[in-house]
Amino acid sequence: MKIAHLVSSQIFAGIEQHVYELSSFMSGASDQVIICDESIHHHMVGMKTKSLNIGSRYSPLNTYKLIKFLNAYNISILHCHGAKASFIGKRVKIFSSVKIVSTIHGHKKNNNSFASMDAVIGVNKLLVKDMPKGTYIPNWFNPSHDGKRSSRRGPIIAIGRLEKVKGFDLLIKSWVNIKEKLEIIGSGPEEQQLTQLIHDLNLADKINIVTNCDYNSIEGKYKTASGLIVSSHREGGPRVLLEAINHEIPVLGSRVGMIPDLIPAECLSEPGNQESLQALLEEMVPLLPQLNMEGIKIALVENYSLMSAAKKTEEIYEALLKASS
Repeated sequence: MKIAHLVSSQIFAGIEQHVYELSSFMSGASDQVIICDESIHHHMVGMKTKSLNIGSRYSPLNTYKLIKFLNAYNISILHCHGAKASFIGKRVKIFSSVKIVSTIHGHKKNNNSFASMDAVIGVNKLLVKDMPKGTYIPNWFNPSHDGKRSSRRGPIIAIGRLEKVKGFDLLIKSWVNIKEKLEIIGSGPEEQQLTQLIHDLNLADKINIVTNCDYNSIEGKYKTASGLIVSSHREGGPRVLLEAINHEIPVLGSRVGMIPDLIPAECLSEPGNQESLQALLEEMVPLLPQLNMEGIKIALVENYSLMSAAKKTEEIYEALLKASS
């Protein structure tokens, strides 16, 4: 069984880390290769990779190049990650007999790219709720982290790309009456606007945006964080939730993605609602030192591990190949 994973981004972030860890773990049982842009090739340490500049999802030439590679290496299954990669996989399916699997990592207005796949995986239940061939396989915490309990002596943190969908503007506005320090960790197009918002609200002494913390060094933040805030309008996972719980960091945030599956209702706010978020923070931030995360971590280890996800994914691959034999 030869599996190719397709990612289309030129940035190594959550989806790309997901693909790298999954394919690395599964490489002991099957032949795995990652097809990705040359700019992130160096992140896939120890894995077979194929550099492919995806460019436009509508390009017939790119589709042809991909099919040529799949045929040359006798690939059994093409596993597409994200909407763009899945759109390309949908075109490949028209001209190739290779089985196509797609993983939906986040909410999209239009899921047409996923509907015609041989199998669809969603990282939360809602993503595959109406998918006839959909399977829920949740994300996992970083397997390289030691999971040591946070000292909780550091600031409260929020992590993610600095984009509108993450709701960091709502978080900043909601922090006006909070006395604790907050670190927003990430980079992206909203950096200047968020920095200006912090300045306008005179919150520079309490809120700091950290842009130079890469994925490999984020564990250092988890080891001291006194809380995690997820202010997103929508989410697939999010993975930062699982990583925080693995370090027994209390979590507050929006009722999105898999968060309600793990976090009590009294720790959640309505997504996209600044008043709801502010009320939650003002009530719960002072209580963060009292929140015990041991029980939630036990549930995490049992149900949200890389081993569990890899086993379920392999079962999907084997069922597809068995059906076509």
